[in-house]
Amino acid sequence: MLLTSVCSTAESRFMGRPKITRQLMRQIAVNTALVLAAGTVGLVIAEVAVRMVAPQQLILKRPDIWMPVDTLGWQHRPNVQTTVNTGERTVRLNTDREGFRVGERGRVDGDRRILLLGDSFMEALQVEYEQSVAGLLEQRLPELTGERIAVRNTAVGAWDPNHYLMQLRRSLTQESYDLVVVAFFLGNDVVSRRVEQFERRPPAEVHPFRLPRSLTAREVKDAWLYPINDFLEIRSHLFTLFKARAQTLLMRVGLTARYFPPHFLKKRAGAKEWQVTAEICHELADVAAAHNTPIVFVLVPASYQVDREAFDHYVRGFDIDPAAVDIAQPNRIVSELLAARNLEVIDVSPAMERANAKGVKLYGDVDPHLSPEGHVVVQQTVEPHILRALQQAKIEKTGSHLTHATHAGTSR
Repeated sequence: MLLTSVCSTAESRFMGRPKITRQLMRQIAVNTALVLAAGTVGLVIAEVAVRMVAPQQLILKRPDIWMPVDTLGWQHRPNVQTTVNTGERTVRLNTDREGFRVGERGRVDGDRRILLLGDSFMEALQVEYEQSVAGLLEQRLPELTGERIAVRNTAVGAWDPNHYLMQLRRSLTQESYDLVVVAFFLGNDVVSRRVEQFERRPPAEVHPFRLPRSLTAREVKDAWLYPINDFLEIRSHLFTLFKARAQTLLMRVGLTARYFPPHFLKKRAGAKEWQVTAEICHELADVAAAHNTPIVFVLVPASYQVDREAFDHYVRGFDIDPAAVDIAQPNRIVSELLAARNLEVIDVSPAMERANAKGVKLYGDVDPHLSPEGHVVVQQTVEPHILRALQQAKIEKTGSHLTHATHAGTSR
């Protein structure tokens, strides 16, 4: 009887255990689903809130706008007609047959032409073309000179002085110009090496999601973390905000492209990149001179060079000692080196600082590039210099023609 009771109890426990296990697993599954659902709803609400209250600048990866090319590495596609939003506003983007950005009326033909070289600050995807430096000059100069003047805006995001030199050589073999304007961005146009050609590639690399070939940290990062980052950084304002608030951590794991330019550090005042950059600029001038074309260099400051509050935020975010930084160092060194080579330099920083002191909004809230008002200040600052250079070029060209005619008459 006792044995029967024991066996019955054991059987009861044995038979009941699967029921308990299934019930427990069901409960775990339900709780997990609830947690995931609540988390998803919370992330969606947070995403909507960030978009409304503090919109972020999403990364642009648009193969319909940029394309890989030989030598230059990447450039705009020709004959593009689309819209783009870098975080500030939606703007129209049109390019001509050469991939140069143009306005709504298309490519402008003129009796005189200006070649504009630069990076994303002159590419100006944050504003309509007509609000950019190139567009403003194209509107204003004909009114002031009485001549048809076209501006060829070759600027492309992420280009540097090496690209400017390659583009200058290409452009001067295709069309004659009365003036070359090089917009030198003080934030990242100081380069440490001379590059003869760049590898064909898009301006922003996209990492495909794949299985890691090994369990090393680098392989896991390339196979999983980078693809997830690429997916979210072009879609999620919440993710971008998180990255902005976690720059130090992300820099340590190599998941951010942001950095503090080292040429602002006082200890870099004697570094080789200054001479390398100045030599490239001198070569730009030599190429222009070989085509009898004057050239001017325009120094465009970063937002943190003009706005002290932006500077304080930047150095705090990267945990940099402000005493180790000379925010005017690039202006001073680049100006001195180019002037020593008899190159004309226009530093728009003082004008930008004066406008900022008056409360003029020079840079975007989300995108740190120039605002429409910032473009106006740059255009108004460089306009007198450009007018003078165009007038001088006209005088020299006229004198050259007269001299040539005189020699021809004498020989007859």
